[in-house]
Amino acid sequence: MISSKQWVAWVKQAQAGDQAAFTELVRHFQAEGYRAAWLWAGDGAEDILQEAFLTCWQKLPQLRQAGAFRSWFYQILRRTALDYIKRRQAEVPQDNMDPLFTSSRPNQATTDSDRLQAALGQLPDPQRDTCTLYYYAGFSVKEIAAMTQVPQATVKSRLFHARKKLRALLLSDGPDRPATSQAMQVTKEAHHEHL
Repeated sequence: MISSKQWVAWVKQAQAGDQAAFTELVRHFQAEGYRAAWLWAGDGAEDILQEAFLTCWQKLPQLRQAGAFRSWFYQILRRTALDYIKRRQAEVPQDNMDPLFTSSRPNQATTDSDRLQAALGQLPDPQRDTCTLYYYAGFSVKEIAAMTQVPQATVKSRLFHARKKLRALLLSDGPDRPATSQAMQVTKEAHHEHL
């Protein structure tokens, strides 16, 4: 595992124009960035990630603190994903969408991962963003509040309501389908948070 000191050094080198250092940053953040982009937008994750890294490269000289790169990258990734979703929604009129391809049917998913993404797709954007940043990117409530420019209490509220909705969605597949491990984890975390 690469330490934060290492990637901070790569940021500083990349800010000085070192493309090889930026390539190392891309390699380091690629997997976690892809997971977040996939949770936000599904199949468009690769395009989103590529566009976000390109934006990072172009705007890297504007980054004031090298240690803030990770949260700065996620802000860019999040904005890129939201823009991608808006463009995609504008391209396909909602009344012409085939119901088999919408994310409103989590019971059609074949794996836990697919079911979780389908359930996340049913959350309002602010709750989905907050869950992705908290659970998949590992940001703290305080960091998410700063990134999304909302109070910490709002972040906590979004997490609470998102977990509650996810639990209901993931456990509502019927008696013939057992609950997923993610649903059980969401249920446990929501329960422990209220203790």
